[in-house]
Amino acid sequence: MNPALRATFDWLRDQGLPPLPVAPAQDPTRYPARNGDGSLKRDKDGALVPAFTGKNPSFLDQRGIPHLIRHTQYQNRMPTQAELQTWFAHPDNGIGTLGGWHNIVWIDVDVKQLESQQACDQRIADWLSQHPLLQQTFTERTHSGGWRLAVRVHEKSFTNFSLDGVGGHHMGEALGQGRFTVLAPTVGPSGKAYINVQRVPPVWVERLDAIGLYPVSDRREQGQSRQSRPQIQAQPAQPGVLRLEDLATAKAQAVLHGDSPLESRSHSLTYALREFYGWENWAGQNRVPISGDAEDLARVAGAALGIDAERVERIMESVADPASCTPAVVFAGGETSAWKRVWKLDREVYQELCPSNTKQSIQTTARKNHHVLTLGKPQKRQNAIIQARAVHQPTISAAQIQMFVNQAREILAHAHQPKQGNVPGDGSAVEPKSWVQGRIYRIASEGQQLTVHARGRGAILQAQGDTITSECLTMADLSRFQAEVSRIRNRHRLIKTTKATSSPCLER
Repeated sequence: MNPALRATFDWLRDQGLPPLPVAPAQDPTRYPARNGDGSLKRDKDGALVPAFTGKNPSFLDQRGIPHLIRHTQYQNRMPTQAELQTWFAHPDNGIGTLGGWHNIVWIDVDVKQLESQQACDQRIADWLSQHPLLQQTFTERTHSGGWRLAVRVHEKSFTNFSLDGVGGHHMGEALGQGRFTVLAPTVGPSGKAYINVQRVPPVWVERLDAIGLYPVSDRREQGQSRQSRPQIQAQPAQPGVLRLEDLATAKAQAVLHGDSPLESRSHSLTYALREFYGWENWAGQNRVPISGDAEDLARVAGAALGIDAERVERIMESVADPASCTPAVVFAGGETSAWKRVWKLDREVYQELCPSNTKQSIQTTARKNHHVLTLGKPQKRQNAIIQARAVHQPTISAAQIQMFVNQAREILAHAHQPKQGNVPGDGSAVEPKSWVQGRIYRIASEGQQLTVHARGRGAILQAQGDTITSECLTMADLSRFQAEVSRIRNRHRLIKTTKATSSPCLER
């Protein structure tokens, strides 16, 4: 580990913060990011999105192969020594950490929010002169010329901030619970390194507005009681303006009408709120005019569900970072799916605002489908009918795929073999297998790679860390794995003293 990285590493450990690695940015044609359904992820212009951006938790192994890290687990625990040794073995890996630990918030000022580097630096100098306490806290320069400061905050209620008062110009983000931040001496995607200005403990502040940071939206204006804000009904339709509730999924709309499609009313309301937040974020990023407010809709939904007002407010507070929410259709099918939604609701808005490459992709797909369904030969028409029927079969969501991955890992974790030299059944220590074979399925794991094979079908799922690289699951697969996990959990709950069998059946 080079001395500059070691200095950051040691400082993080001294502050009780988890050191996490950052792999250099990788070519997206070699390592593309994928959507929850395994499809390739593309940006607004149709270009591939890289899985390794040079700013996300990841690492190069000793062979130089990049791996993603499921960093959410380090919100509640520190990395092990073995993990740290693996992550920082390659000299090109950078370093970062997570917000939220010990009330720390990372203030990220992006230079692109101002007209020039000089304007950004002058604005920061003015801000620091107005709040001299910040001159005593942890400070760095980002690879792109921005600024990053760390403070400890007693109360944080928003992420996107302005230096111009509530509702002012967006200047950056206050990265709190679960948000990843890159630190010096990491080399960023620009090829330039993050630079430490002063590596000192973060200072305490009461609230963000005490140091001149204000929410870009007045939704979370500090000092205003949420409960004092009146509940309103859904906005009437306006020409050229999409209603927030119309953009949301059918499941979220059902919650608005008092249905609870998830396991509890609280879960249903949280789901709907995150969906509303997601569409607000997406609409803002794509300049799509919308009416309605996520939190006002959540209050309407809470009342419809019979949840008392105070509990609704607590549920809204539990969504720590509304700015990170994404609409379900974007998570499952990318930007194209969101624009298809707009097309269904308002053709004029779609024609005016949809990026030309996305529009062309949608039109091309529509023409192909029309050709197959209307102009194809008899056999092709028959195939199209079969495919059309398949569309009406139950679809598997990204959440179900992730649940399947978690269940596969749980099944594998409960398949044990005795450590070398021990005798099976003697109560001695066991270690997890890297594979388990049943009558229908085989689950194998090697490092971050997880593979599930099904008899007669080959690999039905492959995952690299949190990234699904391929998937062809059926509802039967989901049901069988759910049943197997339930069987394992019941067995351990009812017969805690009985040693786990060497391999679960995997055929239920």
